[in-house]
Parts: sequence; C-alpha cells; structure tokens
Amino acid sequence: MYSNIFLDPLFADTASGDYRITWTNWPVWDNTRSPAIDAGDPVFPDDPDSTIIDIGALYFNQLETENLIINPGCEYTLVNGEIPYWTEVIGNNWTQRTANPDPHEGLAYFFPGVAALAELQQDVDVSAYKSSIDAGSQSFIFEGYVRAYSQPSPDQSRIVLEFLDSLKTTKIDSFDSGNYSNTTEWIQIADTSIAPFATRHIRVRLISTRWYGSNNDGYFDDLSLVAAEVTAIEENKQSLPESPVLFQNYPNPFNPITIIPFDLPKRDEVELVVYDMLGRKVFTLLNSKLSAGRHDIIWNAAKYASGLYFYRLTAGKFQKIKKMLLLK
Repeated sequence: MYSNIFLDPLFADTASGDYRITWTNWPVWDNTRSPAIDAGDPVFPDDPDSTIIDIGALYFNQLETENLIINPGCEYTLVNGEIPYWTEVIGNNWTQRTANPDPHEGLAYFFPGVAALAELQQDVDVSAYKSSIDAGSQSFIFEGYVRAYSQPSPDQSRIVLEFLDSLKTTKIDSFDSGNYSNTTEWIQIADTSIAPFATRHIRVRLISTRWYGSNNDGYFDDLSLVAAEVTAIEENKQSLPESPVLFQNYPNPFNPITIIPFDLPKRDEVELVVYDMLGRKVFTLLNSKLSAGRHDIIWNAAKYASGLYFYRLTAGKFQKIKKMLLLK
C-alpha cells in the first residue's frame, strides 16, 4: 500500500504500448508483483475487483486468471504495419479494425485484409505446466469471439487450437470450431480441453475465408486462453457409480467462482456447458475425454452478470441439468 512510486511498475510491454501492470506469479506474493498493485490511497473507492485501488490508468484484476495469449484483442500498436506477437501464415494484410462493426471488447479487433484465404497464428508456450500436463490434470480454457460483415455471401471465421510437442513438430490433439459467418452479433467460440501428455505449446490459429467482395471480412476479437488444473480422484472400481452422476455446484450461490463436481463410471467423452435463463449457451467448460472417477470443474464467472444459470453434463448417452445462482 505504501510502495515507492519510483520503483519499476512492471508494465506488460512498453515497447508495444501495453501499459498494463503485471503480476506474473499471481497470487504468489513475490518480485513478479507490480509495486503499483494495491498501492493507491485506500480512502479512494476500490478497484472493480474489490481490492485497494492500484496506481496507474489500468488496474490488475485479481479475480481473473492470467490470459496466456498476448495481444488477445489486437489492441497493441502495430509495429511496421504488423500485429505484435502474431505471425501471418497466409495473407500479408492482417491489421486492426475499429468499427463497422464495433469491437466485441476494447477498441479494435483482428481484420484479415484482402486475401481470399487468410491465417494468423500465435504459439503459446505452456511448458511451465508440464508436470500437471503429463499427470493428466491440466486443462486449458479457451474463449474467443467471431463475426462477419453483412453482405450477400458473408465471409467465414474459424478458430483452431493445436496441442504441440516441445519442438512444435507433432500435433498431439486439436480443437476446430468450424466456420462461422454470423453478421448480426459476435459469436462466442469456447473450448475446455485437458492437455494431452507431452503438450508443451498450444497453437492458436485464426482462419478467415472470403466469399464476397474485395475484403476478407471474417473478424476475431477478445481471445483468452487460461490454465485450470483438473482435480480427479484415482479410479476405485468398488466405489464407482453405475452411471455418471452430476452433483450440485458449490458454493451456491457463488461470486464469482464455483466448482461443479461429477463422477464417471468409465472413461468417456464429456461435455459440460453453462446456459443462461433463456437457454442460450454461455460457456463450454469442458469438451474432452476424461478417465473414470471424480472430477471437479471450476467456473470463473467474473465476466458474467448476476442471475440464474444452468449447467448440463453430457457423457455418452447420459445428460443431466442443474441450476446455480451467481450473486455479485
């Protein structure tokens, strides 16, 4: 609270114009914590995360897990006309767009330019999680938004995640959103996957296809990739249920984090999805093959409004829905 204002504030990347203060090893209190965090006058109103106000224009959100994607909304200042931290794989006109349509979040979003087929990618190093990855207990939660320009044959947006080895030469597993061409609103793409053994990088691929006009108008915005450890009890055949069991989340009501537990009698493909009161899909918490036993899945609802939500577990032919209440 009484940090020296002359200390290094640990900005994210001043060279690229990213002046967010950082805390790399949050919540561990160490030298990766910016001295600007919680260093404001406690008489002033708290930051939106209900902690003491930070020094600076941008505060560090102590409720959210670190986003592993750098420059996730194309907000950074272009460097020699290029988007920082992203690599143009197909097409050489990727840039920022700020309007028509408006961004999903922030001031800009990814615009592919004019190429008939365009691809942008970023390789995320997840080797810091190798112990939990190889133990089968490390999941990664992806979320992003896509949209197209309103025209007779809308262009298409697609997001692919690839789980790669240490040399980035072997694709171990992948997630493919398929093509989207919605022109009226931003559509959420979400995936939660347990990283397969030997995963050391996750490649995020943004792919846009032009079907009409001279511009490629498949847009991308507000991308996030966060790590979440999956807790699973070792298989005990004598205590396993005959069919999957979905339990009530806890705590409930909650703000903003809750845990959804379920049991599996055998290894199976599992999907866990959250819906709002109107039955609209809010977030896919899990879409992966899991081993038998107890699994506890964490949902951080910091970005969502208070209200009643539903969560649905699908495992093979089994389906079950339960309610939960988010109170902020």
